[in-house]
Amino acid sequence: MYNAYSQSISEFLSETAPLIEQLNTLPYDTATELYDLLDEASNAATAHISMIDPGLRVELCNRLDLVIERIVDVLPPLKHSSSPVKIFIPAIQFYSKWENVHLMKDCGLIGYMLAKELDAIPVMYFASKPEDYPYLSILPQMEMLYTDSEYCTADTYHEHLKASYADMDVLLIYGLYSHSVGYLDAYRKLRPDGKVYCGLDMNSWWMSTTPWDSLEARKFAEQCDIIATSCRQMRDALNRSPQVHFPCRWLTNGFYNPTEVPVIADPDKKENILLTVGRIGTFQKNNEEMLTAFAKVSSVLEGWSLRLVGSIEPGFQEYIGNYYAKYPHLKNRVIFTGPITDKAELYREYAKAKIFILSSRQEGFPNVYAEALFHGCMFITSEVDAADDITNYDELGAKYPIGDVGALADVLVRTCRKATGTGMHDHVPKALKYAKQYYDWYRNAKKLAYMLFK
Repeated sequence: MYNAYSQSISEFLSETAPLIEQLNTLPYDTATELYDLLDEASNAATAHISMIDPGLRVELCNRLDLVIERIVDVLPPLKHSSSPVKIFIPAIQFYSKWENVHLMKDCGLIGYMLAKELDAIPVMYFASKPEDYPYLSILPQMEMLYTDSEYCTADTYHEHLKASYADMDVLLIYGLYSHSVGYLDAYRKLRPDGKVYCGLDMNSWWMSTTPWDSLEARKFAEQCDIIATSCRQMRDALNRSPQVHFPCRWLTNGFYNPTEVPVIADPDKKENILLTVGRIGTFQKNNEEMLTAFAKVSSVLEGWSLRLVGSIEPGFQEYIGNYYAKYPHLKNRVIFTGPITDKAELYREYAKAKIFILSSRQEGFPNVYAEALFHGCMFITSEVDAADDITNYDELGAKYPIGDVGALADVLVRTCRKATGTGMHDHVPKALKYAKQYYDWYRNAKKLAYMLFK
């Protein structure tokens, strides 16, 4: 039985290989027919995952993601429903409330941009009070549902669901949590016809601790129309696991510029700046590693500075004080800006920087990556799960082993040298091509719209 199922899928892959080879020239009808066949095959492979080589599902889902790139290139305008579709985005992870920063991350933008594509209405819930969400001023079509309660509870969400399910045409969920499992089950009982997308944005640690083969996880997967994660390595790891009972797709955390400030990726306007953006001083971000490595090679990298943008963990202030005491000559070259919530001001930071650096111990997929990519930055990253996506397999930057300060120091020197002379002139066009293909929220919204409504 194992060989029979595997052989059947292998033969299908072999027969359709010529179409994949000429993918960029396929007409729309052929591409959509191929997509449907691959979709059917990936679901069949999942149903018989214990009987086949799981590497076959890896290839099926990889091809699905390749084919949809062609489809969105030639996709005719979607026909909008006569009555407006509503897209609901609950913060049901631990029955919480959204924060302002979430509006400009994947959890807010995917619903907002999908709504633009479908001429729909995006609704995020729950929120505290309007003045806590300044980003609403740059996302004017976004609706927010507020609650007076200090803390959200299961009752808060389920009472809303019972009252509003008729309007909830599309449900966007983030992560496989016990709360989302129960909430989705309740939604499906009321809206079996609704469309459900789950974005995992996961890392290998999360994958290793999730009980994929449990009855809860299986039911959750059955109740989703599309489940995707944000980097190819995790997509392939999930599809390779016989414990995972859904075909996993790839949908990146993209970039959308809601400001009136143009995005500038001009190599002639870039300076010798290494930039990082995030929660400075957290265990996850591992900023000590980049600071130590920069100090190690600072005499070699004369004229270069390191800028760290983001809120600083209170416990990290002592580290910063000790760092400046140890390296007083770096006080004017290692700059902590604090948080920058004004997107226009933040974009100016990206526009000036030549290199964006990540030293994280763990990441799903960093939302700040696409912002840096559209501004033409080079990348240095630790070997997180998304490292190959971040560097486009070393074309756009370099990676180093997590915890190896010496290796990071070497990479800093090599990459800074590469970014001098004509280096940025060679790099920026490659970065922008990659950005527009995979990290543009307009394009990604088209992909998701097609996946849900084809």
